[in-house]
Amino acid sequence: MKIRCIAVDDEPLALRKIHDYILRVGYLDLKAEFDNGLEALEFLKNNEVDLMFLDIQMEELTGIQMIEALTKKPKIILTTAYDEYAIKGYELDVCDYLLKPIAFQRFLKSCEKVHESLINEKHEKEEKVVSFSTPEENKSYFFVKDGSSTRKVNFKDILYVEGMKDYLQICTTKEKIMTLLSFKKLEEALPANQFIRIHKSHLIAFDKIDSIERNHVIINDKRFPVGDSYKKEFFDSVNSRKLN
Repeated sequence: MKIRCIAVDDEPLALRKIHDYILRVGYLDLKAEFDNGLEALEFLKNNEVDLMFLDIQMEELTGIQMIEALTKKPKIILTTAYDEYAIKGYELDVCDYLLKPIAFQRFLKSCEKVHESLINEKHEKEEKVVSFSTPEENKSYFFVKDGSSTRKVNFKDILYVEGMKDYLQICTTKEKIMTLLSFKKLEEALPANQFIRIHKSHLIAFDKIDSIERNHVIINDKRFPVGDSYKKEFFDSVNSRKLN
């Protein structure tokens, strides 16, 4: 997930340092940088931004005044050489407060905090578009968003589900569907007697298992490891289905 960001600071050296730090973080996408708040405000009127690195003490418009002038706020990380603004900054619901001179490790910690927050928000937003059949329909399928389309997924067609960073890949007998959805949300929708989580990155359909070899499950010639924390529940479920 790329985070679109801008940097605002009226000190050239400080702005350059933030610029260089941003370029070192792979998921940050620097869209613009400004040496005053007025130009930054104008840019934000016409451009979507996820994160703003903002100096507090600037001549024409302070960082605090700029935040108060915004109608739609991106995530904000304040930067300043003075710590007396910390309480005010948090009253304005900023993500973090970096005290100059800023060490890269501290900068990265702030970015990770924002990254996690944006991913969680995106998951929540995407999960709202997922609709499941009602109890009266016996829950035999659900709809899930895949890019710009919404796809119907029949439970009986699911082979396995694989976690891929921020996404889940639902592999069926017909196709593979990539969706921004959490395992927790998916597990809540699937019948517990038909599907089981065997690893932090894998969920499988019981009836699609071809064989089990020690701590691996084989489905369509693909091997899946059974994670230590999932072994007991999985093998208890397997044993309950054995005839001998």
